[in-house]
Amino acid sequence: MDKRERIFQATQELLAEKGFHGLSMSMVAKQAAVATGTIYRYFSDKDDLLRQLHRHVHIEALAIILADHDPTQPPFEQYRRLWLNAFRVLSEDPDALRCKAQYEASPNYPEIELDVWDLWQPILDFFEQGRVTGLFIDLPPRLLSALSLDSVVHIAHLARLQVSALDEQQIDTIILASWRAILVP
Repeated sequence: MDKRERIFQATQELLAEKGFHGLSMSMVAKQAAVATGTIYRYFSDKDDLLRQLHRHVHIEALAIILADHDPTQPPFEQYRRLWLNAFRVLSEDPDALRCKAQYEASPNYPEIELDVWDLWQPILDFFEQGRVTGLFIDLPPRLLSALSLDSVVHIAHLARLQVSALDEQQIDTIILASWRAILVP
């Protein structure tokens, strides 16, 4: 793992544990096993590091979410694949949900979030295609995603709080319910 990646990993771990205000560049350097000055070779300041980390995490998550996505498959199969992949990302990375919550609580969140919207275009295109063809209710793609695919964030959070994991039947029921939320009645 290169130094930049180690810095990202250390920052994500510390951000999940300590939050924005409890995070310092010296803490990141120590956790990443690099000199503090090395961080400044890659990032101009803490805000730049956090902004780039946010984008980096989205790029990595989207690579997993879009893995094995086949636009030639029927829409429900595409949706199911996207949902399961997103659930896997959020379930397997304990820091992902905590970091997401930190970013969403930040007063700079709207600006930070706009920096990554372009990355989500393939998923928004899926929802737009469903809307245009009359399969999905007539709402903008971002709202269709919020009503359906975004539910995976909360489901993964609840699953982490439960003593036992969700079984396959429960997951299938959740996927179907979130899918039905956006279908034209």
